[in-house]
Amino acid sequence: MKKLVLFLLAFSVLQSHAQQAFEGTLFIEVVSADSSEIPQMDFEIKLKGSLARMNMHSSNIEDYSLIVNYETGESIMLKTHNGEKIAVRGMKTFHETSSFTAENASLKKVAGYNCRKGKVTTNSGTAVVYYSTAFRSPTQFFGAYSDVPGLLLEMQFSKDGSTQIIRTKKLSKRKVKDEEFQIPSEYREMSESDYQLLLPLFPELLN
Repeated sequence: MKKLVLFLLAFSVLQSHAQQAFEGTLFIEVVSADSSEIPQMDFEIKLKGSLARMNMHSSNIEDYSLIVNYETGESIMLKTHNGEKIAVRGMKTFHETSSFTAENASLKKVAGYNCRKGKVTTNSGTAVVYYSTAFRSPTQFFGAYSDVPGLLLEMQFSKDGSTQIIRTKKLSKRKVKDEEFQIPSEYREMSESDYQLLLPLFPELLN
């Protein structure tokens, strides 16, 4: 699960050379390309300049959020446990080298946008991607997909013998408030080292 979450994050925001930076929210779902059963998973990615926030919703783990500031390198996880809201600073980010190959002759419409096809190869394997050149992403998320020349709207990759699809259902172009990337006052802050003591309470993050 932890590896999939990191893969989802890497999917969401990219450095590219398209015309207009995207600001707003991507509404994303994770589905299976075949009859394989996978946990229901949906999330939103909010983007603004060097800031990104992912809100994760899943049928088999508790909801949580991850906020990343690419200018400062700071990352924060927001999570509720036993009714207490905690904010963990200093969560480690994921870095992986990659190579991108374009297949410009192949087009597909995703979330209402015509997308070009390509392939991204990392140490974890090869993913088929569909991206729109109508936007560029405002930030580089972990760097693994920085060569994709547009906003990535769909990714397909094989995992445990089945093909999973991470697909944008809808784009919401809007001004995102700075407050959406800040820690709410009701959250108790702790360091990453303190959080390590709580990991046995969150076994889903150890997988």
